[in-house]
Amino acid sequence: MKLTGKEIFQIEKIAKSLANHQRIKILYLLEDKEEMSLGEIVDSFNKDYKTIAEHLRRLVLGGLVHKRRVGVMVYFKLSPLGEKILKLLPQMLS
Repeated sequence: MKLTGKEIFQIEKIAKSLANHQRIKILYLLEDKEEMSLGEIVDSFNKDYKTIAEHLRRLVLGGLVHKRRVGVMVYFKLSPLGEKILKLLPQMLS
């Protein structure tokens, strides 16, 4: 199978999004929830606000998470691509 340049670029963005264990933990946290606020996600980790916000920014850039603003609140949920990736990750271990 030959990939186009655009497809290779998209795979690179996904790989960069997954290149940190905290980001993978965030994905699994979001899997169990329909949607979570930034504050709820921060409260689930022993990390500061800026660190979690940066991880979420990278997950959004990779297309694995959707972001929604309501006033000053920011909410996150898994994208369809993020859901597919979470199903694929355990298979990579076997």
